[in-house]
Amino acid sequence: MRLPVPRHRHLRIARGGPRFQREFRAGAADLDGAAELGSRGSRSVTVRALLAAALGAVLAACASHPPKAAGAPFDAAAFFDGRAASRGTVTTALVFAEDFTAEFEGRREGGALLLDERFRFPEGRRLQRWRLVPDGNGGYQGTVETEGGNGALHAPVPVTGRPTAEGGLELAYRGYAPGGDLALGFRHRMVPQPDGTVLNRVRVSKFGIPVAGARVVFQRVPAPAK
Repeated sequence: MRLPVPRHRHLRIARGGPRFQREFRAGAADLDGAAELGSRGSRSVTVRALLAAALGAVLAACASHPPKAAGAPFDAAAFFDGRAASRGTVTTALVFAEDFTAEFEGRREGGALLLDERFRFPEGRRLQRWRLVPDGNGGYQGTVETEGGNGALHAPVPVTGRPTAEGGLELAYRGYAPGGDLALGFRHRMVPQPDGTVLNRVRVSKFGIPVAGARVVFQRVPAPAK
């Protein structure tokens, strides 16, 4: 539920993108071929071929990514009641990436979820403290406190949560990254997965402009045997 702002001494260049590059090169080759056909006076054939290719791509995308049926809203209070853990990667400026982990300890008290999220970074640990109250419509209202650079918690900031069409939960607030003192906009989009985990995609913005993002997976941790 947190997006760290990595420091340059801990950054690594994000790998990946070979599939996109292959598809980009293949698309460029197709366009070159289309241009060659057009130069030979076969414009109608080229147009039909491009339309067929576009339709095939759409059908293939639909087949490989079937729409997910909307279910009951994600019950964050139930999922985080007890112990959980997360692992994710934050990417800044589409170039720099850093992996991180976190541990959660939550409990319900007076109708609210009280949740401590403790992050592990190469330079140390940081705390984020949540208080979320269900609004009765699948959403939440609450606050979050975040540990700043001096080790003290920033003042609580308001958090608003709403259910999403895919049965997930979106949390939005203007606050701080753990270990940071710069106010940023955060938007978490959490979607339950078939294996029982929860996928959280985070967007961080400044003045409405995206500056970073993260992909995080939450997983419940079984209670220790008594």
